[in-house]
Amino acid sequence: MRHYFFILVMLFSFSTAWASSESDIEAQYSAAIKEYKAKNFSASYAMFSKLYLSKLSDAKLNFYFGRSAYETGHYQMALAAFERVEMLDEGNLRNRLEMARTYYMLKMYEDAELAFKEVLDNPNIPQNVRTNIEMYLSRVTKVQEKSFTYATINVDFLYDSNVNYGSLGDFEYGGSIYPSTEIKSDMALQAYADVVNVYDIGDKNAFVIKNRLVGFLKDYAQENDYDVTYLAYAPSLIYRNTKNMVEFLLGVDGLMIGTQDYLRSVYMTPRYEYSHTNRLRSIAYFKYQQKYFQRESEYDLNADHFELSYGLQKILSPSSYIQGNLVGINEAKHHGTRVDVDYNEYRLNVVYANQFTTVLATELYGEYRKRDYSDYSSGFDSKRVDNAGSLGANLNAKIFETLRTHLKATYNRVQSNQERYSYEKYTITLGLNKTF
Repeated sequence: MRHYFFILVMLFSFSTAWASSESDIEAQYSAAIKEYKAKNFSASYAMFSKLYLSKLSDAKLNFYFGRSAYETGHYQMALAAFERVEMLDEGNLRNRLEMARTYYMLKMYEDAELAFKEVLDNPNIPQNVRTNIEMYLSRVTKVQEKSFTYATINVDFLYDSNVNYGSLGDFEYGGSIYPSTEIKSDMALQAYADVVNVYDIGDKNAFVIKNRLVGFLKDYAQENDYDVTYLAYAPSLIYRNTKNMVEFLLGVDGLMIGTQDYLRSVYMTPRYEYSHTNRLRSIAYFKYQQKYFQRESEYDLNADHFELSYGLQKILSPSSYIQGNLVGINEAKHHGTRVDVDYNEYRLNVVYANQFTTVLATELYGEYRKRDYSDYSSGFDSKRVDNAGSLGANLNAKIFETLRTHLKATYNRVQSNQERYSYEKYTITLGLNKTF
């Protein structure tokens, strides 16, 4: 009997000690995370160094440990931690980016270039993160005495339910009732190409010159009068430090509708980004554009375009983010008496993206916009006001490392007080995305 009693006492003591040990580990874990979030990386590194062996299978702890090691200059320890996260959570894009940065600090430039390119190949990363990666790649290639260039090509099949923006119903103009504009739907083949070259300048690796060339073609099966050809070139100068990024961009572009020159423009866009924390960023830009329409009958459409935007981006997890943007637009005609040029517009949009697995990712988009025209239309006996909404969903899947397929659906509806301009349309796009 004494023998059994002794065993029970030993078991109880062991379980109590084990529970106490687990409780201590969790308390130390919470304290380490608190130091990490307060950016006391020396303290968090010291604490995680004592904890990680007991939690080798905890991807979150290893990521925090890796970041703490990186920030305190322990790059070999950081790389080992990030490699463990890679094994535990292969789809973690943020971890892959941190690995690339660590390769760079260890002067493993070829590994850094490959890792940065792997993240860059993912179409779901936000534009500001893409710019940061471009800057790192410019530094890597500068060390290797070369500039960095990459290209993206999309080829899509598209269905458009309302190619010509046909109106929703009959409308009154000048006291007479006119039938609604016939809605035309069609299939199209479209292609998009984006070529970017980045080059690091200066001794402190803070300035980058970026050149970007964009081309777009849309060829409808039947409605060829609505075919689109677009070409743009935009060089920019970028400065970045720990919390701030500034970009000054100049651009020229041209647009053809059908076989006719339609629009040419020049523009400049100063852009500013501020990192409040590692997960929260403010993004603002101002755009000034001069529009010159090429058809003589449309010269009175020539206008100055002003655009001001503020966005807030929240990194929700290493593989997802959400961003909201508020945009104000003003357009003012150069001359003439047209009533469909001068307007003020306000937009509020939200985008959410998530890389669910190493293969599948999604992006959801929604926008509300309101446009108030300045000039009175005697034909419609009113000033035109448009209220509009857009919804979009995109699902993409990786086929090979640099080849993805995507399926995208969008819906747009405009409700105008001048019924001629009320319309709805939806598009469905299926295509391939290839990076080089």
